[in-house]
Amino acid sequence: MHGSCVGAGIEVPAFASRIVAAQGTVFRLPEVSMGLIPGAGGCVSIPRRIGRHRAYWLCVTGAALDTETALAWSLIDEISR
Repeated sequence: MHGSCVGAGIEVPAFASRIVAAQGTVFRLPEVSMGLIPGAGGCVSIPRRIGRHRAYWLCVTGAALDTETALAWSLIDEISR
C-alpha cells in the first residue's frame, strides 16, 4: 500500500493475511465525521487486526495513523523502504 489509504482503502486490505505499506503511507477512517459508519467490512476487518478499542478510537476520531503506528498496532505487517 502507499499514499493515503482512507476508508475502503484500508478496510478491504485489512482482510488480507499480509499487508506491506510504503514509508509515509497514512491510514484514516473518516466516515463517522460524515455521519456514516465504516463500510466495506471495516467494522469487521479493522477490529480483527487492531482490536476493538483501537478500531473504535480510529473510527470515532478520524485521526490519521502513520506507518510506524500502523505497524505497532498490527494494522500492517511490514513497512517497505
